[in-house]
Amino acid sequence: MTNKLFIGMLCAMLFSACTQDDVLGVNEEIPTTKTRSVLSTQKAQIKFAKILSKAVSANVDLRRFLKEEAMRQFDNDYDVFYPLVKDKIVTNGKTFRDILLSYCEGSNDLKEIEQSQELLNILIPDLTLFWDFNADKWNPEQNEIVVICRSDEDRTMFENGETIGNLDKNEIPGFPCLVIKDNERMKVVNKQTRSGNIVYAFSDAAFDGSKRIDKPLTRSSWDQAVEATEDLTKPIQASEFKADIVEAWKELKDVKHACQRDYIYYGFKKDNKPGDLNRNIREELYRFNIKPNAFQRIADQQGSDPSLQNTTQKKRYLTNEELLDRIWKDGNFEICFKSYIASKDNSKSMENTLVFSIRPRDLFTIEKVNIHHRHSTGFRHSKNVYSVSPDNLRAKWYYPSRSDKGNLVFVTPWDLYDHAVSLFMFVEEVDDVQEEKYTKTLMNQFTDKADFAAGIDGSSKFKYNAKLSYGFSKLHSESSEATIITQKGSDNLGVLSFFFYDPIIRYQDNGGYQLMNVSGGDVQATILPRDLLRK
Repeated sequence: MTNKLFIGMLCAMLFSACTQDDVLGVNEEIPTTKTRSVLSTQKAQIKFAKILSKAVSANVDLRRFLKEEAMRQFDNDYDVFYPLVKDKIVTNGKTFRDILLSYCEGSNDLKEIEQSQELLNILIPDLTLFWDFNADKWNPEQNEIVVICRSDEDRTMFENGETIGNLDKNEIPGFPCLVIKDNERMKVVNKQTRSGNIVYAFSDAAFDGSKRIDKPLTRSSWDQAVEATEDLTKPIQASEFKADIVEAWKELKDVKHACQRDYIYYGFKKDNKPGDLNRNIREELYRFNIKPNAFQRIADQQGSDPSLQNTTQKKRYLTNEELLDRIWKDGNFEICFKSYIASKDNSKSMENTLVFSIRPRDLFTIEKVNIHHRHSTGFRHSKNVYSVSPDNLRAKWYYPSRSDKGNLVFVTPWDLYDHAVSLFMFVEEVDDVQEEKYTKTLMNQFTDKADFAAGIDGSSKFKYNAKLSYGFSKLHSESSEATIITQKGSDNLGVLSFFFYDPIIRYQDNGGYQLMNVSGGDVQATILPRDLLRK
């Protein structure tokens, strides 16, 4: 009776010492002495690293699972404790262990590892002291990740099951990685239980993540969509045109070597009859966009250029419109287009400058922002931190033709009798007011005068008839020097080269039209002929 009482008291003491907060039970097949694996720690962990590297390279759901588990910080570190997570469902009803089994070469490989490694752990290391990587910053959508073992003296790196090299002794990984190791924050309390569970506990109460005040479960972070990305290839409707652009395309689209501007400027049709220059036609800068990767360069003037601002809000969430108002610092970009068409007679060369003062939100959309939410506690209110990266900016078309009447590239027609077939645009973001000059040598193409016939019209005004055949009978090149006036500190965005013979409409698309866009550097633009007599 005394012995039974003693045993009962002993059991009571054991269970009272191992409370629910301190002890974790895990379904684990307890090996007998006969079946216990003889794999060393190094050999077992290397073997596990190789299997895991195959699985994480191939399975994005598994990468998401590991990130999510690490973010829980159950032991106050970014650890994924294998015995506690191996039976959790990852995707399609498959557990973590099921997925690993599908990448094992032998049927008993994983079992041997589990038997020899009771504290097997996967760590997502915090390398932010050296570069931008930790569990929070890891992008699991990318499959490039390396697995290494802390116990491996050779520091072998595995990727997709293959050895890709070795880390030097004091080398810090400069790439996403997972580290296989023992979990020193956990200990085995009991192996031989009636249920067959191995019982785990924290080696110190300080490691119990459920007891910290500022635990991850009180925090969450996610990306929120803000603006829809504009489709830069969306077709343009005919109502946008202020000249006979559709008519030109329909008339000449099947005529080899014919130019759509022939129809618009000279009335030239496929019947091959010459026409007269329409002096009411001008080229207009219809639209342009700037690549998002140029943003940080053009926003380089502190205190004057607009920039992206992180923001916070207590107790509630901001609307997308509130976000946009806060994220964009007040100010406009000054985008300048300097246009030039050469002439054999320098006095007839065509030059003009267009400057547009544009809000950054009219040049770029913000695809998403990151929200870090901190729940309220007894000591503080909830708080939302909004952060935006230039990587989440997307280009959008800016239409001076819709918002600014001063968008004519030149104030005279693009007449090939006196001018080159090439039009150059120098684009920059203006920062300073102090001017400086530089010269640019340009190669220009001119038509042969034989393509034109001079005569006298009924009103006794001298005129030039259009070309007497489709296309140009001859083109010849001549160089010229253009003097470019710019401002010190301005950011060069690129040079655009347009040609008279470029198509205006490329093809019809879903009831609209795809236009000819020209790119150079960080800018893309579209020019269109315009009839001044049309509204």
